[in-house]
Amino acid sequence: MTTLIDRHLKIPKYLQLAEHLRQQIAGGGLQPGDQLPSFSEMKLQFEAAQHTVEKAHALLENDGLIRRAPGRGIFVNHPVPRKFTGIVGFVAPYHMSPQQNLAYWGSVLAGMRGEARDRNYHLLLIDNGDRFDQWKKIDGAILCDTHDPRDPHPGLPQLPSNFPFVSIINKTPGIACIGWDDFDGTYQLTKHLLELGHRGIAFLGTFNAGLSQLQQRKEGYLKALQEADIEPDPRWMREVQNRQEWRELQTWYVAAGEYYMQRWLEEDWHELGCTALIAQNDKVARGAISALQTSKIKVPRDLSVTGFDGLAEDNGVPSLTTIDVPLEEIGRKAMAALLDGLQNPTRVPQDITLPITFVNGHSTAPPKGAVMERELVAA
Repeated sequence: MTTLIDRHLKIPKYLQLAEHLRQQIAGGGLQPGDQLPSFSEMKLQFEAAQHTVEKAHALLENDGLIRRAPGRGIFVNHPVPRKFTGIVGFVAPYHMSPQQNLAYWGSVLAGMRGEARDRNYHLLLIDNGDRFDQWKKIDGAILCDTHDPRDPHPGLPQLPSNFPFVSIINKTPGIACIGWDDFDGTYQLTKHLLELGHRGIAFLGTFNAGLSQLQQRKEGYLKALQEADIEPDPRWMREVQNRQEWRELQTWYVAAGEYYMQRWLEEDWHELGCTALIAQNDKVARGAISALQTSKIKVPRDLSVTGFDGLAEDNGVPSLTTIDVPLEEIGRKAMAALLDGLQNPTRVPQDITLPITFVNGHSTAPPKGAVMERELVAA
């Protein structure tokens, strides 16, 4: 006989049983008004003792999913219409501080706030989401899980079941995500550099943080090289990390780009023969350019550099070739998906991938040797 309770799991049996019944109710296997199996049936199917079944029933009853009818049995409740508060939340990423990424998160929040305001909703910013327990006071929430799994304080809340959520930018398992195409972004940047004549293209970024968006950027870069029949030297990719001394710096990405580019230059950069560099984002690119200028390497004459996200300062010299990502539109689309789901509970939010825009700045040019060859041909 098989049982749906796994005795090898550390999860208590009553929680496993409660979750199974909850899924049956949510999926329509148990309809409103249906009677739950009797204790003897439950014992036969799940090999569960009476106190295990009782504890599972108590959880479901507390959630309003079932009701007891004395002398008759236990029945699935009819859904109770929710009383809306007119408030939705945004669970801020654990690393979103007043000192960091103001332009980035400011744009996302502007989109959320605008859509919420247009539809007569209030937006609540939820900081320290791992300690938030007032879910009944809001109607739904937008998540952005950008934590490094190795970080002991990720700040992601214990999410209640059957609660309206939408995620943004980085995929949260089981929740619809509104984002952009990171793969296509670095694919376009790499293709642009290849079309200019570059064959050695390096990548300065974060690869091991567990974030799907950063992994997609790496894969887009590698795909474009593969299509060009280029096998990248593993040393072409250099890891960027947020060092402790930069934690409170508003420009930590700039500091990181400068620090790791400088170390690269001091180590094996000149052995690689790379003529172009893709940076994880615009600020890392700016930091890298600063290190290059200190070493008398001119951009783009000696080395082409690209960014990613379109948040470089307008007065930057040279202007960056980059990918412009629709941050404000991400916030607006996510809020619209959440509110549409609240107004029509049968409408399940779906993943949305917004298009990105290639921006051809002045930080990329044909490699130095190619320019000299063209000059000789022209002469």
